[in-house]
Amino acid sequence: MTAPWRCPVCRQPLARLDGGSRWACPAGHSFDVAREGYVNLLVAGQRRSRQPGDSPEMVDARRRFLATGAYDPISAAVAAALAEEEADVVLDVGCGEGRHTRALAAPVVLGVDVSKRAVAVAARAHPGGWYAVASAGDLPLDDGSVDVAVDVFGPLLPAELARVVRPGGRVLVVHPGPGHLEALRALVYADARPHEVKAPLRGAGDLFAEVRHDRVTFPLVAGDVGELRDLFAMTPYRWHAPPDIDARLAAAADGGFQTVADVRLTVYRRAGP
Repeated sequence: MTAPWRCPVCRQPLARLDGGSRWACPAGHSFDVAREGYVNLLVAGQRRSRQPGDSPEMVDARRRFLATGAYDPISAAVAAALAEEEADVVLDVGCGEGRHTRALAAPVVLGVDVSKRAVAVAARAHPGGWYAVASAGDLPLDDGSVDVAVDVFGPLLPAELARVVRPGGRVLVVHPGPGHLEALRALVYADARPHEVKAPLRGAGDLFAEVRHDRVTFPLVAGDVGELRDLFAMTPYRWHAPPDIDARLAAAADGGFQTVADVRLTVYRRAGP
């Protein structure tokens, strides 16, 4: 089986040509495969900046921290939920550097992210997967071509997910629980409050029906200030950091830093016959 990519220009199916070195559609639009193994299907009109998505520094911070295995319980929970489904084609939306994607087992595993740097890292580490630089709002995939879509702390666009996930297919969403990273939040906000947990696909009841939700909690340890800085760089808290955040992180890491990972895994069924 091969990736069901479609042309981001004319929406026709893409086929691998020239020994797999490029993808092309019947209309003649062609997209070269990078040396890392991914294809860039993000057209100019979908870019909001010259370098969309996470910066190389953010991607590298996430790669280093996830390489410690700290978030592997999340990968394991998603993999276990996926194993309950009969899925030939699985899509990781907002795959980042691919740590969670590599835990997915299916004949065809797809990963898309708007960050070229993240997709390059993911594809290099996972030759068995199919990776593309693409927007979550305009996925380069045929209608109904995905059995299960996975979203781990990534962007959620219900209408686009509903387009690519077949009727009866599943969407697995990992999102923060109330206590997620509470000790890290306390370093940023003077009045740190628990996350308000909301249904990820709320308001899309005509497209998706919630099947179940599970809670995954485990201690999260940063062994030194470098790991703590990498964890912090992965989170949206970096956009709200006080001027002295580096000193706060250094002080918190002195002697070891521990917080809790508290996440929800919500499973949805795509409506339809």
